[in-house]
Amino acid sequence: MPRDSLEPTVLPKISVVICTFNRHDLLLEAIMSIELQDLPDQDYELIVVDNSDDLAARDQFRDSLQITCAHRYIDEARPGLSRARNIGIQAARAGLVAFLDDDAKASVGWLPHIIKSFAEHEEAGVVGGPVRPIWAARPPAWLTPQLQSFLTVIDRGDEPRPLAEEEWLSGTNIAFRTQAVTEAGLFPENLGRIRGLLLSNEELLVTKRIRDLGYTVLYDPKIEMHHRVHPERVSQSWLRRRVFWQVLSDLYIDEQPQKCRAEDDIQRVLDFLMKLAPRHRGAMGLFLDTDDPDLLTAQTEAISGLARLLATDCGDWRGFLASRG
Repeated sequence: MPRDSLEPTVLPKISVVICTFNRHDLLLEAIMSIELQDLPDQDYELIVVDNSDDLAARDQFRDSLQITCAHRYIDEARPGLSRARNIGIQAARAGLVAFLDDDAKASVGWLPHIIKSFAEHEEAGVVGGPVRPIWAARPPAWLTPQLQSFLTVIDRGDEPRPLAEEEWLSGTNIAFRTQAVTEAGLFPENLGRIRGLLLSNEELLVTKRIRDLGYTVLYDPKIEMHHRVHPERVSQSWLRRRVFWQVLSDLYIDEQPQKCRAEDDIQRVLDFLMKLAPRHRGAMGLFLDTDDPDLLTAQTEAISGLARLLATDCGDWRGFLASRG
């Protein structure tokens, strides 16, 4: 079939962008969740930006895709989620642009609720809602609600409200006024996932820039997304990597970083190690798996502290440790 459907004679109300990388087995479910939206076909368009390096699988999927909504399928050789998102924004014809991941499924009222939220809140430049997990198996007891946020599980309550500056929306359930995100300079392409690199915070940075333009950020619980939690991510080794990269991402976007207190971060590491049996009170203790949720939380805090110490100029560690002797 042709790669692109015919150009619509009337511009859509909202453009939906799905960025994908070698997940064609899951991508169809994401696309179908858009085709099943409770919205007339002429009111939305779908843009798929394909970053895949498995070109045979990409071509087979694209050429066999049969959907009726107005859509475009864009091949992009240069990898990077932020770059793919920017290509989607630049291709969007609507005044609103919404994003979901290739391993997510939108609720049937997702697009109507996004459109309604923007219509009722003219000051909003960004809107989004909760992300519900699709578990492959029952989550382990050690995966507490606090740690589930690293798996993009989000719930900010049952009432629509503006978000405070420290609150954030997930990139798999976020929508923008196209003009606002364009004026903000689009997504920073040196942040965001690139192949296996776990850099993040690209949504936070572009949202902050949109706030600086005078817009607000709105959370609406009716804007609901369901997101697959891959089995390989329900592991403590993946979680430790995710926590480490989150610290680096936070440091990168912090334009006015707090003065680093090496004592606090060193104390976090020492406090965690002292919770372990004596034989584990070394560097390798930071990489031990545990069934104790409290101990795992302490471990992630220690890893965060260590990451900050490694990434910033935090003074004389040895002098601090010697003073404790």
